[in-house]
Amino acid sequence: MEAPVYRKIAPLRYVYHVSYASCRDSIEKEGLLANYSKMNEAKCVFAHNAGYPDMRWYPFCFDESFYWEKSVDFDSRDLDFLYFMLKYGYDFWQIDTRKAGIQWFIDKHGMDDFYGGINYPFLITAFDDVPRYAMRLFNFHKTPLVLRGEGVAHVEGYFRAA
Repeated sequence: MEAPVYRKIAPLRYVYHVSYASCRDSIEKEGLLANYSKMNEAKCVFAHNAGYPDMRWYPFCFDESFYWEKSVDFDSRDLDFLYFMLKYGYDFWQIDTRKAGIQWFIDKHGMDDFYGGINYPFLITAFDDVPRYAMRLFNFHKTPLVLRGEGVAHVEGYFRAA
């Protein structure tokens, strides 16, 4: 396989890495460690260079369980997405790209395979570990959070820091 040419990008301030909750302890202890990707022929960390996650993030996670669900519709509403995130136990790691201090590239394989090679870098990769201090755990919660003060209230939605 010929190694792809990677284009450097300037990602958004915050990007997201999706993992199973079962990986949480390891990530909290060590950060995101780049793992060897046969397709990329290098050690990589993958992330989404987009804001609020929803089903349009496909391939949000290469998870076969989605294919066994007859009710999954990748254009479904936010609460359907919330249901699946809680059911399958995903974690969303918000990476502060300024704090991480690593170079990001377009994930050429992901963009070609899932986005028809469009130019906006929704799927990105780095060839370095992401330090723990540059990350925060975000997750979907069953209910919004209402913070009340004197004469004011602030509502944080379903997706927020864990």
